[in-house]
Formats: sequence, C-alpha cells, structure tokens
Amino acid sequence: MQELLSILNNAKSTLDNYYEIHKNEDFLNKRNSPKDYLEWIDKKTKIIMNSPEFLEKSKEYIVRGDVVWVEFGFNIGEEFSGRHPAVVLKNGGKTLLVLPITSKKPTEKQLASKTYVELGKIYNFKVMKRWVNIFNINPISIERIDFTKKKGNIKGIDLDNISKAFLDSDLFKYKPPKNNY
Repeated sequence: MQELLSILNNAKSTLDNYYEIHKNEDFLNKRNSPKDYLEWIDKKTKIIMNSPEFLEKSKEYIVRGDVVWVEFGFNIGEEFSGRHPAVVLKNGGKTLLVLPITSKKPTEKQLASKTYVELGKIYNFKVMKRWVNIFNINPISIERIDFTKKKGNIKGIDLDNISKAFLDSDLFKYKPPKNNY
C-alpha cells in the first residue's frame, strides 16, 4: 500500500508541475494542448475504474466493416488522438483491430503512396469524403468505443480496397536479409 501511495503522490506532483508550466498557455485552436492531455488522463482513469462494469454491459456485437466511434486518447506526434470513427477490421473479443477514419484529404504524395484508401458511403454517418491510412492500423480495447453513438458500416468493396492496399504495401512483405559472404 505504501508503494502505491508513493506512486500516486509522484503522479500528482508531476501533474501539478505540468499544470504550472502550461496554465497560462492559449490552447483554443491548438491540437494536443495541456487541456486535452489533462482531460484524457481524467477520461482514461474513469475508463479503467469502470472497466469491470463496462465489459458486462457491452454485449453489442461488432463485426468486420462496422464503423464505431473510438476514443484514441492523447497521443504523441502524428499518432491519431481524440475521438474518431474507425473501421473495424477484426474483432478479437475484448480487443478490436481498427483503422481510424479521417475527413482530411490526403496530399498528392500521400495518395501516391497507395497507403490511403478513400471510403465510399458510410451507412448511418453524415455523407462526406473520408479516408483511412493502412499504416494507422491500431489494436484497441472495446472500452475505447463510445456505445452511446450510432454504429455505421461500410460495404464489401471498401473492405476489399483496404485489403488490396495492405497486400500492395510493404507492410507485410518479407524481405530476406542479404548474405554478406
């Protein structure tokens, strides 16, 4: 118990220092602001605290091709963060393999990389152009899903296009090491 209390006090001290450093920053139009970070710590703590109860309540069946709202949290650099819709590629029970969806149009260079796939209609979602980047594939706990929001889905042609992008990419290709003999 003493070790846990020590860790808690260290965490509180670190967060207090973080707050002091950033308390006067203008974060209104800034992504990944200190406000976002502290909100994420609060959300994640609540997710962990509600974990046993959540797993009992989350009986909704999720299948490949479903589009769900995911709380990706506060991440680093170019990682997806915040709440985004995501395409479910695989349901592993308490863990899903997903691709986050973006409405930000990829650059010509990104499109030329063939790692971006434009999605067709997402049923039960507002009609707009959206993309996935296969390099953003992400395993998530089902506890990151917002079950209060309506679930959508994409059609098989979009799943086929995603699968083709994976096959065409270097992501899963094995390249044997060169012999230096």
